[in-house]
Amino acid sequence: MQIRLPQMPFKFITPDGLMEVTVRNGTLKGKTSTELYAAAAAFIDHGPKALERIQITPNAKTHSEVMKTLLTGFKINLKAHAKESLDYRVLEALSTAQGVIDLDN
Repeated sequence: MQIRLPQMPFKFITPDGLMEVTVRNGTLKGKTSTELYAAAAAFIDHGPKALERIQITPNAKTHSEVMKTLLTGFKINLKAHAKESLDYRVLEALSTAQGVIDLDN
């Protein structure tokens, strides 16, 4: 599925809590780098999941490259995750959030 966000920052509700899409450098998916950037959905509610992040875009060399990807279109693959997993629930909520544009339709 190919989607794009209507604006940044972008907040949305998941079954697990309120999240916001952010772009940061550093550790994502087990890789530590201050030279790569990626977008992730981060929990912004208080609680045990506060600031937990789910990476949603591939790594890129610049912050602006990731921002452009978010606003012009990127691919998410729900089938790559188990339906019970947190990643699946977050990506499904993101893909159906109000304002998100489905580029496949």
